[in-house]
Amino acid sequence: MTSFAHDSRHLAETYDRVSELQLEGGKRLVERLGLDAESRVLDVGCGTGRLARWIAERLGPKASVAGIDPLEERIGLARAQGSAVKFEVGQAENLGAFADASFDAVVMSSVLHWVADKAKALAETRRVLKPGGRLGVTTSPHELSRVGTIALTLQPLLQRPPYAGQVDLSALTFGERRCTTTDLVSLVLDSGLDLVELHVTQRLHRHASGEALVEFIEASSFGNFSRIVPEELRASFRADLIAAFDRQRGPDGVGVRGWGVLFVAARTGAR
Repeated sequence: MTSFAHDSRHLAETYDRVSELQLEGGKRLVERLGLDAESRVLDVGCGTGRLARWIAERLGPKASVAGIDPLEERIGLARAQGSAVKFEVGQAENLGAFADASFDAVVMSSVLHWVADKAKALAETRRVLKPGGRLGVTTSPHELSRVGTIALTLQPLLQRPPYAGQVDLSALTFGERRCTTTDLVSLVLDSGLDLVELHVTQRLHRHASGEALVEFIEASSFGNFSRIVPEELRASFRADLIAAFDRQRGPDGVGVRGWGVLFVAARTGAR
């Protein structure tokens, strides 16, 4: 199961530096939530706080923005930046620090696939949303997980020695608890939220090199990715993966194609 214990100051600082692609995706998600100058917004899984700060700056001084993340190092960096956003250590499955019906919007940008108990997280989200409030989510659908660049590069590598038979995907929540787009829709509806819109989107990102891409993967997984192989294989695994990505490198770097799900759900009525 995904652990929050493997993060470090170095990984947090790296993520803050290399997470531009996720920030831009978060901005596009927020634009769909219909926020105004007095909105109260909660960013769940806020990381180092880049998106939450952007929301606060965009909405202005009458808005209220809070961010939570289970990773203490990333919350520490978020607080150190200085802003009007209130950052706290916390998890999606337990929003007990916030009162019922206290937010106009909740954002989970590139977060839900890391959440172990998605049903509980969605129930908590519904509880803290005001009637008419909206949840915006971007995540990864399991049914398309094997056709992206990273998976197509990783699979053959893990099937050959010395990695064959040594792989444990339980270090990654979304590797162990597979969630398709159909599963996501069911979870949303079962939580009492109404689905407003749903999109399956193709994404093409570029990284300067194989090493830059692996650095991004490591920082985004807060120390869990390398733990899919035994400790004695991790250095060679990292080197082999970098080399595999570099073999695909073109004049514009390493192109990474993948697919994601974007959905917006709403709490309708007072029920």
